[in-house]
This record gives sequence, C-alpha cells and structure tokens, in this order.
Amino acid sequence: MRVIITGAAGFIGRQLTAALLARGHLTDSSGQQRPVTELILADQVAAPSPIAGSNGAGRNGGASQQSSSQPDSSQPSIRQATGNLSDPAFRARLFASPFDSVFHLAATLTTDAERDIAKGLEVNVLGMLDLLAACRALRSAGHPAPKLVFASSIATFGGALPEIVDDNTVQQPQTSYGVHKVIVEQLINDHSRHGIVDGRALRLPIVLMRPPGAAPSVSDAVAAVTRTPLLGQDVSVPFKAETVLPVVSVQAVTAGLLAAHDLPATVFGASRALNLPALSVSVAEMLKALSRVGRGRKLGQIGWREDAAVQRIVDGWPKRFESALARQHGILPDESFDAILQSFLASYEAASAAAGVPA
Repeated sequence: MRVIITGAAGFIGRQLTAALLARGHLTDSSGQQRPVTELILADQVAAPSPIAGSNGAGRNGGASQQSSSQPDSSQPSIRQATGNLSDPAFRARLFASPFDSVFHLAATLTTDAERDIAKGLEVNVLGMLDLLAACRALRSAGHPAPKLVFASSIATFGGALPEIVDDNTVQQPQTSYGVHKVIVEQLINDHSRHGIVDGRALRLPIVLMRPPGAAPSVSDAVAAVTRTPLLGQDVSVPFKAETVLPVVSVQAVTAGLLAAHDLPATVFGASRALNLPALSVSVAEMLKALSRVGRGRKLGQIGWREDAAVQRIVDGWPKRFESALARQHGILPDESFDAILQSFLASYEAASAAAGVPA
C-alpha cells in the first residue's frame, strides 16, 4: 500500500509514523490486510527519527524537496515530501500520484486560526478540498477509492453541552478551528457517500504530552501543568483547579487512528466521524497524579495565574468525551492520568539518554 501522512513531522505525525512502521500493514477497503510498501511523509520540515536516510530539509517557503530512504526488504520505502500545505503547487505535487491511504493530520491550530481566519481556511479547509479533488481524479482514472483518516477535534463541539458528549451530540463549534473541522467532516461524509473515498474522522480530545518547546497551543498549556514541574521547572497554571479536561495520550491517539483506518465501512452510518474516548480529569486531580508519579524527583514549584482567554476556550469544550462505536471496536481511553505521566517520563528519559543529555 502507498500511504501518505500529512503533518508527519508534528507531535502526532511522528508517533503515527513510528507506530505504522512497527506494524507494517493496514487493512484496505475490501478487508484485506496488506503491507505498507511506500510511506510519504509530508510537512513543512523533514520528519526526524525513526526515519532513516532523510534529507534533513528545513522550512523552504513552500518549495517541495523529496528524498527516499533505502530500507531493507521488510520495510516500506520512505519518501519525504517537504513543503507548505498552504501552497497549492505543493499540494498538487503531493497528491499527483495514486495512493491507497492518507492520514490527514496537518492543520493550523486553534489560536492561530483565531488570529488569522484566512490562513486557517487555507490550511484547514482548502487543503482538504485539494486532497478530495485528488481522490476524485483517482476514481475517474479507475483506481479504487482510497481510505482517508482525518484527525478531527473536540473543538467541533461547543455551546450548551450535555454532561456526556457522544458521537451524536449536535456540533456547535465556538472557534474557527472547530468550524473548519466540522466542514471537513461533512465533506468526508459526502465524498464517502459518493464512493470517492472510504473516509473516517476521529475526533481527538486534548492530546498529551507534547515535549518541551512545542509550539504554543491550548493542548500544550494543559501539558505544561504537569510536564513542567515533572522536569524540575516552575509553572504558572493558567486554569482553575476545578477545571475538568478530557485528555488522551499520544499513544492512545495513534492506536485509535490505526484502528479507525482498519474499521470496515459497514460499521458507519450517515456519519463517518466518531469521538476518541477520553479520560476526564480535573486540574487538581492532575496535580495529585504528578505528586504520585514524581515521588523521589525534584519537582518544580506550582503557581497559579489564570489566563481568561485560554480558560474560556476549555470551558467551551466537552468535559466527558465518549463513543460507544469506538469502544465497541476496541478504541479506548488511557487507564489513568498516572499512566499518561509515566509514559511521557519514560519517553523523555529515553530520548534524553539517546541524545546524551541528563534527564
């Protein structure tokens, strides 16, 4: 199978790439398990390890640079497609050749989309329109409908919400980013109905934990509440202690994306979207977990400085995020917030050791 990952150099994209390489196969629309023979990693910068043989290209103002690794016979060939997804010419080159599956992760996030509506639409909506146009061209040329997995978001919900938000809760997004995600979900539904794609959208809650130095985002602000003191640095918490947040580890996200890809089309109804079940924890509960997991470590000091703008965004999101369909097919939340912290700490220490830097 020829597989494209957009946003491959990002936090989730890197984890998904590693998981897909370790797995080595996907299930196609006919229900057949097939090996991944070529993996195209698309982003503004070249994706780092575990990719071998990359060209190390950085930002280039939207120009495309491509390189291939030379894997052994048991591994797929890996090609970097380096460019800016807001550049129509780059998108045209990326989707010019036939593909079997695409994981569409690339996006302009909440705060950026709020500040720059035009850029948000360019990346989050027009980019998907070009991808769907490529899928229509594939079908017109007689190729099978590709599988399309879209990373949607909890931000599609807003306004007055029930205690538990499930797949059928009415979507009333309160941010431009959330609006973009709803638009794309509907486009996927329509193109799946026409047999142009075999689409599915997995709505992600707050994904943890991005490494230190990640681009500013609401999810990074949530991660910093426990990540920063766990690494021995002081933190100012921008949320109220009683704020309940639906969270999930990046490992659970990658497992969910792969499982969503492999689901047969027959499990979906009119909508191809489902929520990724989340663990609901308050900020106070997160800090208690920090004390347990960080026992024996020198933790940073915790202060409080509420950020009204960030608090307003998370207050508009669901507190309890569920999907009976996802659970029915083994797509599950994390066991506990302690487990999320332990997983982050193990990954951080392993990365630090590999780099020769004390954790």
